[in-house]
Amino acid sequence: MPYVLREPSGQIQAIYQNPHDGVEEELPMNHPDIIAFLSTQSGTAATLLDLAESDMAMARVVEDLIELLIKNGAISFYELPLAAQDKLTQRQHWRGSIDDALDLFGGGKVI
Repeated sequence: MPYVLREPSGQIQAIYQNPHDGVEEELPMNHPDIIAFLSTQSGTAATLLDLAESDMAMARVVEDLIELLIKNGAISFYELPLAAQDKLTQRQHWRGSIDDALDLFGGGKVI
């Protein structure tokens, strides 16, 4: 999460990737104050939001690729680091829960 420096009025004056002298407030990238600040920076907000959306899509591509490699026996789930196993298991659980909920309303598949 980025660190923000605020003006006395409360508006964001600067955004930092890491803590900076006197800058300790962290906000998620999708926080309205960050989006408002970035929208004043000639196209930066749109580019960052596109990049964040692309990151989410790429995460799903990587997840699907890992699933395919496991299914085809190219890798074993248990060869993955424990943290990766935990994340993949949690995401499968979440997607399964969403699939079950959608089935109650006539179907649909989460992509």
